[in-house]
Amino acid sequence: MKQIIFLTIIIFLVVSVFKAHAINIIDGDLIRAENGIDVYIIKLIGDKQFKRLILNPEIFNQYGHLRWENIKTTTQAEIDTYKISNLVRAVGDDKVYALLPNGDAGEKKWIKTADDFINSDFSWDAIYEINNFERDYYSTGDDWVVPAPCCQPETPAVPETPTPSTPARDPITINVPGGYSTIQAAINAAIDGDTIAVKSGTYNENVVLDKKVKLSGELSGSTIVNGLGSDHALTITNGKDILIERFTFQSKDKYAIYCSGINQITATFKNLIVKDSGRGVVAEENCRLTILNSLIYNNKNSEKTDGAGILVKNNFSYAITTKIINNTIDDNYHGIWSENSNLEIMNNIITNNIGGLGTTGSTGLYHFGNGTSENTYNNVYGNGFDYGGNAVAGNGSIVVYPMFLWPAQRDYHLKTGSVDYSLCLDAGHPDYIYNDGTISTKTYRNDMGAYGGPDNIGWNP
Repeated sequence: MKQIIFLTIIIFLVVSVFKAHAINIIDGDLIRAENGIDVYIIKLIGDKQFKRLILNPEIFNQYGHLRWENIKTTTQAEIDTYKISNLVRAVGDDKVYALLPNGDAGEKKWIKTADDFINSDFSWDAIYEINNFERDYYSTGDDWVVPAPCCQPETPAVPETPTPSTPARDPITINVPGGYSTIQAAINAAIDGDTIAVKSGTYNENVVLDKKVKLSGELSGSTIVNGLGSDHALTITNGKDILIERFTFQSKDKYAIYCSGINQITATFKNLIVKDSGRGVVAEENCRLTILNSLIYNNKNSEKTDGAGILVKNNFSYAITTKIINNTIDDNYHGIWSENSNLEIMNNIITNNIGGLGTTGSTGLYHFGNGTSENTYNNVYGNGFDYGGNAVAGNGSIVVYPMFLWPAQRDYHLKTGSVDYSLCLDAGHPDYIYNDGTISTKTYRNDMGAYGGPDNIGWNP
């Protein structure tokens, strides 16, 4: 019955059919065959092409960024060029499952070990991230059993000697403290592509990251890296396509996170708490950062004479744009300070950055020198100066008291009452690609601040 409903919805909502030769299929696209009812989501990694079947409309509708009208129609021959993937992992869950469709429902089987994964000839690149609703929608079957080989060769094959440039293994998940007692030890043992999954706890470390890894904490507020003021909590010296999510970083009078720029670095920070440091996030020269859905507060030195939530310096000559989207930046000495850099600053709440001593020298959003600071759909309010240098309010910007739920206790959720509610709700960029991943008020339109936007689901792993 659900398949019939699925087909009916597609027929009515997909307004045009494109010829196969006119379609440009990119990563994340939704496709279906002409006259077909199965809808797939595409994943492209290098020259690898995967497709994943979306079983029914109930699952489809749980993703705010998916739209029926964006489904592209192509030929079955085109669809057949993509390799089917049934591998999924929920956001915040280390377990990788094999999905076995059964009509409109499905069953998930936990692939318990890396050996089971590798011996099943699975590809790490084929794993799709799903939300918790979809993971819990499927029934749980027995753990995945590695298929038995069909036969053995008469003469055992002589293994080739790997070249020095070939990794000794495929990427895996390394657990802290289960596998290694410290985050640094896990990084030292990792290779490019590994995931380092860190359980809740306080890790008194000065972590140095120099590889392309995913560093994933269990919960943002209880997975804490504290540099203790002896050095920065996290220093990134090398690596591209780094992802760091669900941590608290802090180090008194030092930097919470320092991207040194000695090498070309690209990194995404998501669902972080960056607090109680001399400066929060500092990026210099060769660092291309994307900062999403994070709380950044109380970053100032002990004397309360300097500091910043985010400091970006000298990226202009490298044609880099730092993206700062859907964050709450409150009660720092300066909010965002940039010099000779390009920035895209959107859907943020930047408030109460007055240095801690009531100084009027502090600024919410400051930019000077080469480069541009493109500031749109932000609420910049109650700072020493709201804007400074050549930074100005852009399209969609507002100046209102944000009405946090309990700012004295660092609860930066927005009030949602029928009368007493925050004007930052549903006030972010109206384009659907910025919609909230999980609905937080009456609509999906972007809520300004750390709890809005497509990645707001990450706060609830």
